[in-house]
Amino acid sequence: MQYDPCVFCKSDDISLDCSISIMGKLDADVTRCNRCGLLFVNPVLEGAKAAELYDGYWDPRSAGRKEIDRRYLRQYRWGKAYGRRLSRLRPGGRMLEVGCGQGFFLKGVADHCDWEVEGIDVATGAEQFGREKLGVTIREERFEEIEFPEQSFDLIRAKDVLEHVPDPMGFLGKIYRLLRPQGWVELWLPNGALDLAPARRAFRKGGRVQMNAGHVLFIVPRVLRGMLETVGFRVEKAEVSGFRYALKALGILRVPSRPGMSPAGAGAGTGGRQSLDAWTPPPHPRGLKGTLLYARFREWRSHHPALPAFLPLGFRQYVIARKPG
Repeated sequence: MQYDPCVFCKSDDISLDCSISIMGKLDADVTRCNRCGLLFVNPVLEGAKAAELYDGYWDPRSAGRKEIDRRYLRQYRWGKAYGRRLSRLRPGGRMLEVGCGQGFFLKGVADHCDWEVEGIDVATGAEQFGREKLGVTIREERFEEIEFPEQSFDLIRAKDVLEHVPDPMGFLGKIYRLLRPQGWVELWLPNGALDLAPARRAFRKGGRVQMNAGHVLFIVPRVLRGMLETVGFRVEKAEVSGFRYALKALGILRVPSRPGMSPAGAGAGTGGRQSLDAWTPPPHPRGLKGTLLYARFREWRSHHPALPAFLPLGFRQYVIARKPG
């Protein structure tokens, strides 16, 4: 089969690694670039085709009230801790969150710092939900297509986004252009080798795994650093975490699935599918769970313990990279 060249280094030295089913919507091959080591779905999906995979993926109307409340309180708590930390780093600035979902994290940040914050997401109804229910600015659009003036932001966050992007260099290049000098980007994404491990095991046995996360890139820490440095960033921090899930991916340990991590439509057991037109943010917990100390602890615990990324033992990567200037 004729494969597309590498989406990072443009090499045509490509070999088949395994085959997968993406969310039950598309059967695809995953290839390895023998020059840089990137693993990616091949042939490369065009932007519109990739976007079709995520239609309705995080529609807030597809989950029950209890599930939305749970997500809101967890993500708001993380945003609260993050906003206070931003205030200590810099008294003011402008932040963009790419892949912000319903905007719960953004709401927590906005309520606890003086930064101007906004988000962007392809989730159905995200813009209306953020505006009417939370009072935060969300643009319901693909990041690759939205237009901002260059050097518009001091900070851009992208959590669990890059692995969904068919053109990673275009994506990272746009982030670089939108950041002001000394601005920084924060990325969270899976360790590609571990993310793909179950599919590789099935492929060796002649099978094909359905990957419900919808990933089209499988990036290991070494390759991610190379991508960022090629664009012009200076990597300041690179960690891996999620060691239990690494063992699960390798087939060594069974880890129960976390609630609320299924695609849209999985409302069973969380209150069922229902209209959220009358939804309002639930009251915040009292006692210890309502304190900033608890918020900081839970945010820290979400990606710790962690190890340096040159020890690729964890399932998740966390990277901070800065634009020189």
